Amino acid sequence: MRLSSRIAIILGLIIGGRAVSADAQTLAQGGRITLSVSAGLQPTSTTFSGTATNSVYLENAVTTTAYEVESAPVFEGGVAFRLAEKFGVGAIVSSLTSSRDTDVSATIPHPFFFNSPRTITGTAAGLERKEVATHVQALYALYTGTRLDVTVSGGPSIFKITQDVVSNVTFQEAYPYDSATFGSAVSTAKSKTGVGFNLGADLTVRVARHVGVGGLVRYSRASVDLPTEAASPLEVDAGGVQIAGGIRVFF
Repeated sequence: MRLSSRIAIILGLIIGGRAVSADAQTLAQGGRITLSVSAGLQPTSTTFSGTATNSVYLENAVTTTAYEVESAPVFEGGVAFRLAEKFGVGAIVSSLTSSRDTDVSATIPHPFFFNSPRTITGTAAGLERKEVATHVQALYALYTGTRLDVTVSGGPSIFKITQDVVSNVTFQEAYPYDSATFGSAVSTAKSKTGVGFNLGADLTVRVARHVGVGGLVRYSRASVDLPTEAASPLEVDAGGVQIAGGIRVFF
């Protein structure tokens, strides 16, 4: 075989080998851009309390509400960019909505006697909590295989919290007014934005060249002071543990 022919064969093998290697590397690393859509659950719950004061019969009626945000479904979508072999950046927007009946108690002043409050208790029905969070992430690939990727992430989170807050109660009373009966709770939606953090891990299995399925675990947290009619704001915690799974698309 002539030297030129041998050189041509060797170059062809090298180029072909590089092409196969590059193709396998692209498949293993999932491309430069990854789009994700996931759904899951935030199983953790949080509790907090708040008070509201209103003038009744020239005295203060004080309403106390025990809030609880239970586990709720989570929906999210995001994008990630690979900057180097193991490093990348990304952003995910997640949304959570929870609704729950909440215990309310209030002290109602007496119409005839000062310093003789009457205590009433009841329920505020269907108080809603909404959390929309933008998680900005630095990404690091712990493991990258031909079909499986394991990535850890962390960074700041921006939370927008909207919470139904009880501001007053209605009540019924009759002569001689020594007792009162709970009527209903008056609530208004209050919103505030706060900054926290997120830490997470994602496992992705590719089922095709540009498509995969994945699961993630994330912990995020922020504290937000919601404005209220009271003298002090209502301090609430946002975020928690989230478990989700969904589709990954690679480009």
